[in-house]
Amino acid sequence: MAVSDESEPLAERLRRIWIVALYLITISVLFADMNLLAPNLSTIADEFGMDEDERDIKLGGLIALGFFFVGAPVSFMVGWLADSINRSPLFAVTVFFGELGCLMSVFVQSYWQLYICRVMTGISVGGAIPVIYSVLGDMFPAKQRAAISAVVTTG
Repeated sequence: MAVSDESEPLAERLRRIWIVALYLITISVLFADMNLLAPNLSTIADEFGMDEDERDIKLGGLIALGFFFVGAPVSFMVGWLADSINRSPLFAVTVFFGELGCLMSVFVQSYWQLYICRVMTGISVGGAIPVIYSVLGDMFPAKQRAAISAVVTTG
């Protein structure tokens, strides 16, 4: 995969590689906690005093529903904003919001607090992706976008 054409200055190529690496790391961190809930559903349910049905419905279903049903519309909104405002602060706020939700998950005392934290994480995941693709679309020519997008989303 060519990161750039050979006539591009070395400093510009290194800058683009650095940006792609940062996006790859950010995506990895954002997605890292997505699968942490599933293997711990029984432990979390015990902590909140839930029976098996509540565990399956609330932890196995409603949290995922909130994560995606809120995150998906946010993705459209942030994608639109990425074309209208400076992407760097938009990306920073989006990632911070989700990672704050992830961090606050440690301190939850009730199911609804956990639910809100997971929805915050969904907002971040839904919002970060369109910003990243928007930036990559500006940084790379059309024939390289699919390959560079694949590299970034492997995180």
